Amino acid sequence: MKFPRSRPLAGAAIVALAVADAVAGVATGGVMARADGGAPRARASASGIALTPATVEHVARRGTVGRVRIKNTTHGTLRVTVAVRPWRQNRVTGRVAVNGRTSLSPYVVASPRRFNLRRGSRTVRLRMRRTPPGGSLYGGVDVFAKQRKRKARNGIIPQYRVVGRIRLHPARPRPNLKLGSVRVFGRGNGRSLALEVRNLGNTIDSVGGTVAISGPSSRTSALTAVPVVPGQVVALRAGSLRGLPRGGYSARFRVTQGSRRYTVTRGFRL
Repeated sequence: MKFPRSRPLAGAAIVALAVADAVAGVATGGVMARADGGAPRARASASGIALTPATVEHVARRGTVGRVRIKNTTHGTLRVTVAVRPWRQNRVTGRVAVNGRTSLSPYVVASPRRFNLRRGSRTVRLRMRRTPPGGSLYGGVDVFAKQRKRKARNGIIPQYRVVGRIRLHPARPRPNLKLGSVRVFGRGNGRSLALEVRNLGNTIDSVGGTVAISGPSSRTSALTAVPVVPGQVVALRAGSLRGLPRGGYSARFRVTQGSRRYTVTRGFRL
């Protein structure tokens, strides 16, 4: 089964840990990171804004689910906007990018959402308005700031952005995967095998396992474990296919997510 493009699910989002972008007169692009919180190298300047804690965790339920402290380290007054946003996950790499075009405001909002911040810090409350259909929410606390009184230096007006994580876990975890088709990536000695999986549950427990390949030759290898956000599709990478002769093969996958176990056999040709 070949899955269609991953679809963002209400109440199912995750983004990078403590990632900052310093913007010079242009909008930032998506920030990339692993779904398990591995952060890319920060690109922010020494001054700007800071966000603590980097991760807010709580059980998903109505009311206050956490607080963050935003610090202005510049010498001017900043106009700050705070939003909880969903993400997109790359099905090939498993990495995630913040979706800055929408928000999870039907479920979680920041209070206050917008405010002026002089040099110093302010606490912002995160409040869950209603529980998402899946019972969980994994998203990013997206903080964007710009100078209240724009003073261009060499034609550049600095803007700042920092993104933290919010993890609202389900009161009743329901891990559930749907196993899709098998794919061969790369060419020649760089080929590798992968199994597409969609997360139909409400947790972000890492998905991993093993694969046993049989045919003209055989081998067993581990699947690279990756957290898959609910509603998203990721290709679980197995080991290299280097050295296998041409022909038809059978791959038996044993996949795990939390306490759940799945077994499926797929055929492929080299």
